[in-house]
Amino acid sequence: MPTPRHRRAPSASRRTATITSVLAGAVAAALAAFLATAPTAGATDAARPAKETTDTGPSAYSPAIKQIAVRALAAELGISEEDAEARLAQLDSRTRTAVTIQSALGSRVAGTWLSRTTGDLMVNVTDQDAADVVEDAGGTARLVSRSLPELQQIQAQLDAISRIPGTAWTVDAASNTVTVQVSDTAAADSRADAWLEKLEGYGDAVRVQRTTATFTTQAFFGGQAILNAAGGGRCTSAFNATDGQNAVVITAGHCTEAVQTWTDGQQVIGQSDLVEFPGNDYGTIEVDDPQSLDPQPAVINQNQLQPITGATLVPVGSPVCKTGSTTGTTCGVVQAYNTTVVYPEGQVRGLTQTDLCTQPGDSGGALFAGDQAQGIVSGGTNGGCDTFGFTSFFQPIDEVLADTGLQLIQ
Repeated sequence: MPTPRHRRAPSASRRTATITSVLAGAVAAALAAFLATAPTAGATDAARPAKETTDTGPSAYSPAIKQIAVRALAAELGISEEDAEARLAQLDSRTRTAVTIQSALGSRVAGTWLSRTTGDLMVNVTDQDAADVVEDAGGTARLVSRSLPELQQIQAQLDAISRIPGTAWTVDAASNTVTVQVSDTAAADSRADAWLEKLEGYGDAVRVQRTTATFTTQAFFGGQAILNAAGGGRCTSAFNATDGQNAVVITAGHCTEAVQTWTDGQQVIGQSDLVEFPGNDYGTIEVDDPQSLDPQPAVINQNQLQPITGATLVPVGSPVCKTGSTTGTTCGVVQAYNTTVVYPEGQVRGLTQTDLCTQPGDSGGALFAGDQAQGIVSGGTNGGCDTFGFTSFFQPIDEVLADTGLQLIQ
């Protein structure tokens, strides 16, 4: 039986998100994007759920998932569900504007995000000429003292010196700093005092925040969804893709590292083919029998299909949803891109950071905004979703597609 391939993770400077701020169910239904015909919650060979969306873009949610997204956004921002639905409807245009500005200004953009109070697209720049371009394009410019390359350099330096589990750091556009999260367990580490002293040397360019929780990957042993054929492991599938010849399932790398052969509980899905963990956190499963399994370009939730048509990243502050085999579909807000986190297994870089609920067993699940794939469940706060300051991390899907040459099934 072949061993999964391990690929060396690119360096921390390998990517900037397409939209840069750079800050960052049912159990069976959480087969995520796997098989519309698999015997998951309400989805069988005899009765495949119908698509219920006609528009495309980051706000093109199926009705059931849209309700979850609207409720989560309203709760997150403290606004009415009517206002939250209006914010969601604006997401397509805000994303297009952000892409236009990024294309025009490149590295002169020091971060973009959606304002929590107004929903406006905020864009950090370091000179007035760039600010004029932002305003002309429909964004709201903010002059800041630190450029994105400066902040990325600080983050890269922290990547090189930081190996304490329970820590995470990211470029925070709203504060124009690198924000570092330090758990209580990390603070008790014998290396912590010397490390924190080094952080003080960066002055106000680095903000340190304490958290009571630590961060872990979220594989779960014992359960269902995509299962270890040998017994003892469960994860969730994210998106279906092809390498031009073979159908593959994209999931988390810490899942494919731990498991060789996967089943859906009734038949074999295939073998783990690729492992990218740590450094990154993605992996692939080569599908044994695509004709039988019939992989579909959709995420399944409560007998509804959420079509997946592309992989355009949304700005920081945007609503997003995930489907996982433990918590089903939950929604929240993008807090950051390009976050580095240190798990017990090692450091993982370039992650998307959100506040939506994930739990053990959700690993490998799909993160999406409307019909746009966003990422793969990697890990999060070690505790319940009601833990204060709950944080979850996702491997961005655009990097996976770029690194592997895979294409999402359409």
